[in-house]
Amino acid sequence: MTELSKNLQHIRAARGLRQQDVADGLGISRATYANYEAGQRSPNYVMLMKIAALFQVHVDDLLGFRPDESHLLPEEISLLERFRRLPVAKRAFFSRWVDFELQDNSNIDKKEPPFSSK
Repeated sequence: MTELSKNLQHIRAARGLRQQDVADGLGISRATYANYEAGQRSPNYVMLMKIAALFQVHVDDLLGFRPDESHLLPEEISLLERFRRLPVAKRAFFSRWVDFELQDNSNIDKKEPPFSSK
């Protein structure tokens, strides 16, 4: 069994879907999708993209690619994992909010303290 087939099974089950549900969403037969999960057949690149879109994950997640995040603190990893679960529109909002907060904090750092000793 390949990493891909294990991940397909895991993600589908986590979403409470049947193989037929996924096959219908992809426009393929249940047998074809079952072969992907069994590791007897591999989807082409276009189908990988469709599967990732259907499951709302990255192709890297399907393939089991994990970038080296060992340099991150546990709270950073947790934040990153939660960010990745957000819908795309929410990610964009979150990114704009972070940019705003960073800009706001940089302006605060440039101001004189309210009780200066001049």
